[in-house]
Amino acid sequence: MESEIGEFIHPDGWTPWEGNFALNTLYYAEYNNTGPGASTSARVKWPGYKVINKEEASKYTVANFLKGTWVQTSGVPSQQGLYN
Repeated sequence: MESEIGEFIHPDGWTPWEGNFALNTLYYAEYNNTGPGASTSARVKWPGYKVINKEEASKYTVANFLKGTWVQTSGVPSQQGLYN
């Protein structure tokens, strides 16, 4: 989420494991990425691959997903929420 993705990323974005393992149960999501490899127009068409909105993305931030206020008190730099 909100990552700079370089041109070295294949337009598919993801590579299947071996055979069709996990393709029906995975959850891969992208939100607001930038850079030459960030276009999602040619991404895989798997059922569990999603381009999510800001509301959905906020569920996966350090603050919400990890209840992450403890991360900062440990001395590890972190972004608690989304940048934009």
